[in-house]
Amino acid sequence: MRSRCEYLTARCPYGCEVWLHPRAVAPHHDRCAGHRWTDQRLPVTQISLSDEQADLARLICPPEQLRRPEFRGDRLRNPRPGMRLHGGLVAGVIVESPVPAVTGRRWWTVVRTGHEQGWSTDLALEPESFAHLEKQLGLGDHFANCTICGDDITPSRMKNHHKTNSVCRFLADTAEVRTFWKLGYRDPYLVQGDGVPITWTELNSRVAWRTRLHIVRFRLWTAVMISAAEGPTESRP
Repeated sequence: MRSRCEYLTARCPYGCEVWLHPRAVAPHHDRCAGHRWTDQRLPVTQISLSDEQADLARLICPPEQLRRPEFRGDRLRNPRPGMRLHGGLVAGVIVESPVPAVTGRRWWTVVRTGHEQGWSTDLALEPESFAHLEKQLGLGDHFANCTICGDDITPSRMKNHHKTNSVCRFLADTAEVRTFWKLGYRDPYLVQGDGVPITWTELNSRVAWRTRLHIVRFRLWTAVMISAAEGPTESRP
């Protein structure tokens, strides 16, 4: 099976931050959204619930805090690998935190725990009463904020969250690409006119090329970039 690193990829020039086989870049233009897929994710003030939790939310949350989830037709009819939707999620509910600067995950955790202990959801609708309820339930230190995606995660799960959460991983990988792009790195196809090899074997054949490479391993593809600042000299091995 071909490794992700045995062929080079080209960065989409239209803004979606996908890396493709160079022959796929032109056809990709017609379906490119022009922005990162994470830009259309649920805001962190909302949380998507399914199955029993969705039923509970419909029971204890004010109607104005709830809405039905919406998905693009192509994701429902012909989902790509890793994009398949669970039936419970499609039939679930989205809960929005009514408290500014409080994530949906944190708000729902406090509301659900409060309900289990006999507290009214009305106490979680205003900032001061929510803070008091959260303290009363002993949840003040339950979450830590992820500096990458902005969601609230329990501290014990933060490391795993960074490794496995698709939004967090994509944002971190995209940020790394953009940082090196600003430093003058490019995909090899953009600088092949300067003599840069466009095969993985050639790029690894000389130290002069290898030392200029930077690789970012996305979940579904690999971005291979090379510093365009200098070229190899004949005196170097």
